[in-house]
Amino acid sequence: MDDSEETAFIVEQIEPMVQTITETVLKDEVYDDSKTGEWIDSICDRCTHTLVQMNKPFKYVVSATIVQRNGSGFHTAHSCQWDGANDNVARVVWPDPKQRDAANCRMSCIVTVFGIAL
Repeated sequence: MDDSEETAFIVEQIEPMVQTITETVLKDEVYDDSKTGEWIDSICDRCTHTLVQMNKPFKYVVSATIVQRNGSGFHTAHSCQWDGANDNVARVVWPDPKQRDAANCRMSCIVTVFGIAL
């Protein structure tokens, strides 16, 4: 790994970490509106803690949304004005639509991580 990779926000490194954390928090859960705040806090806190431990020169913004899957659509968007050479964003959808059991899951989660260079 060269110096630029040591100090870069590499989406391909961030997304698997976020996916693992989200899976760990939600894998055995059944949608319960009263627990969504707790799950979101846990996902965001764990992601932020892991990102800070990477010791890279970034400020991080982590957000998560959990919704019940009931057949209706779910759309998200974000817009940023930033340094395209240094800043980046990673997004994870849980459950992974490619998973065999994803169709049986009763909730969806989208986690977004912004890395803003210092």
